[in-house]
Amino acid sequence: MTTTLLAFVFMVLSPLPIYAQRVSPEEQKIVEYIDAHTAPAIALLERTVNIESPTENLAGVKQVGAVFKAELAALGFDARWIDMPPTMKRAGHLLAEKPGTKGKRILLLGHLDTVLHGEKFLRRGNKAFGTGSSDMKAGDVVLLFALKALRETGALKDAQIIVMLTGDEEDSGDPVETSRGDMLAAAKRSDLVLSFENGGSNIATVARRGSSDWTLEVTARTGHSSQIFKSMGSGAIFEAARILDQFYQTLRGEQYLTFNPSVISGGTEVEVEIRPLYEAEDFGDTLTPELRERGERLRAQLDNRH
Repeated sequence: MTTTLLAFVFMVLSPLPIYAQRVSPEEQKIVEYIDAHTAPAIALLERTVNIESPTENLAGVKQVGAVFKAELAALGFDARWIDMPPTMKRAGHLLAEKPGTKGKRILLLGHLDTVLHGEKFLRRGNKAFGTGSSDMKAGDVVLLFALKALRETGALKDAQIIVMLTGDEEDSGDPVETSRGDMLAAAKRSDLVLSFENGGSNIATVARRGSSDWTLEVTARTGHSSQIFKSMGSGAIFEAARILDQFYQTLRGEQYLTFNPSVISGGTEVEVEIRPLYEAEDFGDTLTPELRERGERLRAQLDNRH
């Protein structure tokens, strides 16, 4: 995966023609650099994983950001920390820019925060464990060492690159116009965007789907079931089922589209209990007050829709 991503970045930046199934001398230098610097890459991963940085731990997120800020500054990037408003209760983002005139303008994305906290870095053979190791401090390390390898080959010279590592990817701050405003501004100054969050083993995702949620409410006359097939009509539950089936029949062939009803209830009287998103039996000792607060906040948002 690492070599694939590095090669992709190089092809975007390089003015030289790249042919399929051929490794250019410049690409070979990239591979050799990565192979020779595996140990320091793993050491950096261990260092950052051992800094607890769940989204709500503002100091921890900033501490991880400071590590990557120093690394990017050493590569010649103008790196700065962007604070969010105190009322948002989010640490902010790391933005690093390098001006240039050659190749495409590239935006590289990652994030510094994690969902949970508490598990230190542990290596067993060629596998590593630890909170945030996969999601996504390893991706941040790959991003950084991709840039180091490109500098080694000279491909980084005069290339325009923006690196943005957000501090609230796992639970974005509100309003989103503020928490994602700097990212949107950076995207408008870029031609291509590459995110380094792992999407699977040895693959690169070339497109992302959006998401939305919706609520279907159907009301109807109440009455005895004997009247459904006479004058009263089909009733709310049958009508809701008909509409949902129509969704299914109409949209089932749409490429890349997936959807499903998550919760459905009906009847003369209905009471729905929404299970907390974070519970002790799921997380054990890692259920922090911050996670409990996040679950309560999400639950309140769901309650407000009804």
